[in-house]
Amino acid sequence: MTHSAAHSDARPSSDRFRCGGHKSDLAAVCLAIATLLASAISSDAQDQKDPPKEFANSLGMKFAWIPPGTFLMGSPKEEKHRNPIEIPHKVRLTKGFYMGVHPVTQDQWLKVMGGKNPSGFDKEKMGDKEKLSATEKLLLPVESVSWNDCQEFIRKLQEMDMKPYRLPTEAEWEYACRAGTTTPFHFGETISTDQANYDGDFVYGDGKKGPRRQRTTPVGSFPANAFGLHDMHGNVYQWCQDWYGDYPPRDVTDPKGPEKGLARVLRGGSWKSNPLSCRSAERLRYEPGARFHLYGFRVCFFLN
Repeated sequence: MTHSAAHSDARPSSDRFRCGGHKSDLAAVCLAIATLLASAISSDAQDQKDPPKEFANSLGMKFAWIPPGTFLMGSPKEEKHRNPIEIPHKVRLTKGFYMGVHPVTQDQWLKVMGGKNPSGFDKEKMGDKEKLSATEKLLLPVESVSWNDCQEFIRKLQEMDMKPYRLPTEAEWEYACRAGTTTPFHFGETISTDQANYDGDFVYGDGKKGPRRQRTTPVGSFPANAFGLHDMHGNVYQWCQDWYGDYPPRDVTDPKGPEKGLARVLRGGSWKSNPLSCRSAERLRYEPGARFHLYGFRVCFFLN
C-alpha cells in the first residue's frame, strides 16, 4: 500500500455519514430531533393558547382564565342612567390573564395578613342573628379595606404563593365583567336581587323590587357570568389598579390609566348600591387610603 493510499483511507469518522447507507442514518436522526422539537413547541404553544379554564392556588383561591380580546369599554348613549364620563371606546387586551372567581374573602385575608379582621360584617360582629352557618361567614368578602391595604395583601400573597398577583386594571375588570356582553349588566338589560346583592328597594329598567339585605353575602351566592366570575355586580365594590382619569377619545391597547392622580378606581357596586351603580360601565373613585364597609377587591395575574 502506498503512503498516499494509506492517507486517503484515514478519513475522519464523521465523513462516513456522507457515504452510502450512513446518509440515511443521519436523516433519520435529524428527523427524530425535528419531531421532538416540533412536539415541544406545539405543546408550549398549546399551553399558551389554551391554559386551564380554572386554577386554584395553594391557599385555595380560585381563578378563571380570561382570554385576550377586544371590546367596547364604556356605555352607549342610549343606556339608561349612564354617566357622560363613560365614553365608549374600543379596547384591545393582548394578553389573557387569570382573574379571581370571587372577591377575596375574610378567611383568605386572615390567612395572608393574620391579625384582626378589618371587615364590618365579620362573624363576631354579625353574631347569630344573620342565620349564616360558620362556613358561610368565612365566605363573606373582606371589606373596609383601602387600595393601600390591598397592595400589602398582594405583596404578602406573592411571597407565599410565588405568582405575580395584582389588582386588575380598570379595562381588564370591565372586560372580565362583561364577558362578551354589551348590555348594562352581564345578565342583560336589567338585574334582579336573585342575581346579585344590591339594594332591592330600587329597580333598573323593567326590573322588579326585591329584598334589601343591608349586608354582604357569602361569595358565590349568585350566578356567575360567561367567564365563570361571581359577584361582578353588587356585594362589594372592587378596587382596580388604575388612577382615575378621563377615558381616551380613541381606540387603545392594554390601557393602564393615568400615570398619576389623586383617586383610584372602584367598580361593580355594592350591597348598599342602587342597581344603576352596579352596571358594567359604572365608575367610582376614591383616595387610595379610604376604607369603607362597601369596598373589597379581587386579584388577578398574568400566566407568564
